Amino acid sequence: MMIEDLDELRKKAWEYLDAKRVPHVAGCEKEAVKLAQFWKEDVRDSAVAAMLHDCTKRLPYSANLAIIEESGQTVDQGLLAEKKLLHAVTGSIIAVKDFSVSDRIASAIRWHTTGKPDMDLLEKIIYLADYIEETRDFEGVDKLRSLAYKNIDEAMSLGLKMSVENIRERGNEPYIDSILAYEYYNREE
Repeated sequence: MMIEDLDELRKKAWEYLDAKRVPHVAGCEKEAVKLAQFWKEDVRDSAVAAMLHDCTKRLPYSANLAIIEESGQTVDQGLLAEKKLLHAVTGSIIAVKDFSVSDRIASAIRWHTTGKPDMDLLEKIIYLADYIEETRDFEGVDKLRSLAYKNIDEAMSLGLKMSVENIRERGNEPYIDSILAYEYYNREE
């Protein structure tokens, strides 16, 4: 059953987190609410998605696989190989199962790590809030923060470009959903 009171939901959601992740999730919620107010998205849905976006992040790989198997969902081998990305899939499953969130909130949680082409506004808000929340500190974050309040699609373009380039600089190939999202949001450049 969905917990109606946001303070109660926050308390319950934080039980799913390692203590060191709480400041990030709190920052993500704060940023998601600000972005939702600015872009006229549902503030409650944005807050709930942000609170729950990393709810399975602390789980070991085997537990994430078990959640996927139990749900009946399938994921491709590329995603299975990217252990850091599985929490987005399993987080969306647990958010529905344990917190009864709507499909749109589950989708925002599902796509917060990789992005995808043609994201809806809530999905963009959670992707960007996770990336630019106040505890994040990396080269270009201030520019991305500013752009998120000027043109959200251009912010998606820049955020995805930065993410893909960072992954490649580390000698890895980005997951296909990130590539497709990057191509979609950078198609007019």
